[in-house]
Amino acid sequence: MQELKQKIAENKEKLQNLLKNKDNQKTLDKWLKTELAYTSNAIEGNTLTRRETELAIEEKITLGSKPINDYLEAVNHAKAFEFILEAVQNKIKIDEDFVLHIHKIILTGIDDVNAGFYRAVRVRISGSSTVLPNPLKVPELMKNFGAWLLQNDRDALTKAIEAHFKLVTIHPFVDGNGRTARLLLNAILMENGYGPIIIRSIDRKRYLTALETYQTKENKEPYYRFMLQALNRSLKMMIDLLDVNAKEPSKDMMTIAKFATLCEVPSSSIRYWMKEGKLKPAAFTESGYALFEEDQKEDVKKLAK
Repeated sequence: MQELKQKIAENKEKLQNLLKNKDNQKTLDKWLKTELAYTSNAIEGNTLTRRETELAIEEKITLGSKPINDYLEAVNHAKAFEFILEAVQNKIKIDEDFVLHIHKIILTGIDDVNAGFYRAVRVRISGSSTVLPNPLKVPELMKNFGAWLLQNDRDALTKAIEAHFKLVTIHPFVDGNGRTARLLLNAILMENGYGPIIIRSIDRKRYLTALETYQTKENKEPYYRFMLQALNRSLKMMIDLLDVNAKEPSKDMMTIAKFATLCEVPSSSIRYWMKEGKLKPAAFTESGYALFEEDQKEDVKKLAK
């Protein structure tokens, strides 16, 4: 994973250089506000499209065809992200109260009784064999977790990834644990000059499986690899969004599925070669999806041999 960490460090530096332009910072923050709300909520089953999420956040428009809570989740996540941006700018300490405040924003208007409060009941993760702590232990576990957050005895990247794991494993809330944990993860990353990790809904199964493997088998390698890969991909998406010298997508470019069909290989092969750094997309859409050109078919032929 050392090579992956080196790529992250290089992309982190590229992003920081681009963000010296204040207009770039504004552009990125606006894009992330919608993108993080859309992807994080989608993982939890929110039915809004990216466009519906954007309209709810930016225009306060609800189309009426989806559950009202889906729109509230989008707006609340955007507010929580704005809180994180302000916290990073003002160097607000990330501790137990910080976590509670994020959770309160996430559930306000949706479940006010539990917003910002620890659970008093037993809970379990659907489809998972992970055993979650007894609710009586949660306050003490969170107190210790808050103290751990204030320690500075590890590198920021490891701390952010481990903080996310620790919080979802304590699972201190009735609802909103995943969203709160991902926002905490990104708060720590952004505080230390990284961009946030965007976990796509298509990666939901890999994400949850990696988490469960760490929780039940004490094997953290799949989880750390997943998070590092997601961070590196996210950084590249942000760089491509802001870099004026980046190649503009043309109408002839193809999505992974169409490109895979052209090359007569499974889409999973294209994604694998991308993940391994053996195949680089020609460009990305504004939403961060990979695009390919027809002449890249020759590259795939070589990889498929």
